[in-house]
Amino acid sequence: MTLRNALLLTIWSAVVAIATIFTSGLIERYYMSQKIHTLEHPLMLEGSAEAGHNYLLPIGTTLYFDQAFPEGFIRYRVYLNVEGVDLESSTLADPSEIRPTSAYPVDGASLAKLLREYPLTKAELASILSSSQLSQNDIREVLAEYDR
Repeated sequence: MTLRNALLLTIWSAVVAIATIFTSGLIERYYMSQKIHTLEHPLMLEGSAEAGHNYLLPIGTTLYFDQAFPEGFIRYRVYLNVEGVDLESSTLADPSEIRPTSAYPVDGASLAKLLREYPLTKAELASILSSSQLSQNDIREVLAEYDR
């Protein structure tokens, strides 16, 4: 091996080592500073129009911050472990065409619908009622509907 080749190999090794340290530091900083939110109250998830009903994102679900939009909403990611089925994946043709599902706090109308159609647990109901999203009047109206 010539002196020139040895010098090039040494420089290349140093560049690789520095790049590895730099990228691992960036990756570590990204994951260490990842903003998250753990749900203290369930959120309504929009269901498809065909399904005709909505779903709850349960208490304790961790939301990972993705991006805030000037339109007034924030996009979060939710990671799921899918078990017992091998889902077929395809490649998204245009990565900018993300079709998110909306999530929102439970309001009076949503609560009435949940009580009619969804198997709410006592803990979920208590959490919804204790959230600051429902007014006392909303709760009275929902209870009055079930008093009939």
